[in-house]
Amino acid sequence: MSLDLQVHELIYLFAAFHGAFLASLIIFKRYSQENIFLFLLVLLFSFYLLESVIYSSGYIRYVPHLFFTTLPLIFLIGPLFFLYIRSSLNQTPLLWKDLIHLLPFLFEFIILLPFYSLDAETKIKVYEMMLQSSGSSGDFSIYFIGYLIYLISTFFYFLKALKLIQSASENRMKAKEKKKFSALRIVSVGFFIYVFVSLLLSGLSWSNLDVSMLSFHINLISLTLLIHTIGYIAFANPALLESLATPSDYQFSSLSSEKKKRLAEQLIASMQSKRLYLKSGISAGEVSEELGITNHELSQLLSVELNTSFYDFINRYRIDHAKEILMSKKYRDAKILHIALDSGFSNKSSFLRNFKKSTGLTPTAYKKLHKNQVPIN
Repeated sequence: MSLDLQVHELIYLFAAFHGAFLASLIIFKRYSQENIFLFLLVLLFSFYLLESVIYSSGYIRYVPHLFFTTLPLIFLIGPLFFLYIRSSLNQTPLLWKDLIHLLPFLFEFIILLPFYSLDAETKIKVYEMMLQSSGSSGDFSIYFIGYLIYLISTFFYFLKALKLIQSASENRMKAKEKKKFSALRIVSVGFFIYVFVSLLLSGLSWSNLDVSMLSFHINLISLTLLIHTIGYIAFANPALLESLATPSDYQFSSLSSEKKKRLAEQLIASMQSKRLYLKSGISAGEVSEELGITNHELSQLLSVELNTSFYDFINRYRIDHAKEILMSKKYRDAKILHIALDSGFSNKSSFLRNFKKSTGLTPTAYKKLHKNQVPIN
């Protein structure tokens, strides 16, 4: 048995081993909740590259039971990236409802169970048939359809993660948080480029099967560059692997249901009386200190007891405040930026985006809709 690899396949193979090595460094050097997600993400990238090399080189004939193994696994890439970003920004603990992110993976796995149960010889025949029909017009294989669904769902998860990043960028002010955020933003851009290129190439492959192999290799090159980029950022900016929480924040929370209820009431009372939300750039750490609890406990309190995130919770109060002053005589001729700043937002665009998200209207439209109401002095 000999293995004859092309130069490009050796490059992919090197990236796969680089990714596996990087994943081991991530999990052993900086163990934390968010780094567990990053570890699994990089490991999945590596395994996908490895199986692709085995498939394209024909070596799959010697290990046929690896055939299609990454097809259900890649459905975890989008959820892992989203959970990694969420954990990195606000240390939100995992909840039972997060299991819903596993559904696409489980669905694809169940569909492929009949194939996985086949013997090695039959799987090799399927592989040979796919090679013979790869240039046929209108060839919609299970692999292609599944891969396209994976890309669309992954892009959806990227948009969810992007919303979290946008919210965090408006509030995180400390030096350590800025370094972490900068590293996360670079990784996110790299991830977006990979997903966007993959979507584009999938469309080209469907419309013109002659470029399918070129698309396949460009996709693997994009993934190779993404792995190397993560490795470089982790080396050049160690903040990527550093947690924003203290070690004790990752211990199991001792908050009882009664204490969570009491703290939730205290949190709401503090917001209403002290109006902490009006402070631009207020952090979860400041609110945690106000309540005398850790960041992790605050995240758990917001997620479990109030079913929200820190920034959504703060912005809800800011929007309610903006609604009030929009109807005030004092702000009758005020500019939108003035209202935004007085409501606790750091800039106009952030205010407009969150106001429309909450009300479905722009501040101007909201004011016109309620113009017949008695203005507040």
